[in-house]
Amino acid sequence: MITRLYFLRHATAQDRHLPIPDAERTLTEKGLGQARAVARFCERQGLQPQRLLSSPLVRAVETATHFSQHLPDCPRPQVVDWLRLGTPVLHALAELREVVSANSGATADADSLWLVGHEPDLSDLISRLLGSTHPIVRVKKASLTCITVEPHGQQPGQLLWSVPCALMG
Repeated sequence: MITRLYFLRHATAQDRHLPIPDAERTLTEKGLGQARAVARFCERQGLQPQRLLSSPLVRAVETATHFSQHLPDCPRPQVVDWLRLGTPVLHALAELREVVSANSGATADADSLWLVGHEPDLSDLISRLLGSTHPIVRVKKASLTCITVEPHGQQPGQLLWSVPCALMG
């Protein structure tokens, strides 16, 4: 069974040089607009998450929440610690494989697993799923990337598309 994975990088957040903890940085007005734009794009394209997993960092949770609130019938995000910024790629990969394997019996869930996270972690995870130990993609803020994987197969996944928010209209 082929599984589609969707990767949404968090939208634009407060500057990292502000005197606040990195994990607490919130979305800017631009970031909130980006999350709405991604939701509108998904609605127009008929893209609908069945499961939406998010990093626990504020900017990722806000992106996932704002996105889900503006996409009809979208589930609320579930926060998972393994999408936290700085999680070793092999740990995140093992956790993701477990989630995908657990969902492989449920066709709807297996075909629409969405992850909201951070750079460089998302690019590293996507690259590993595509068979590379080195980063071969770069995920821009509020962009959406879709790949396919075979949960129990030995072949690398395939990149279907990656759309930056600026092209979502």
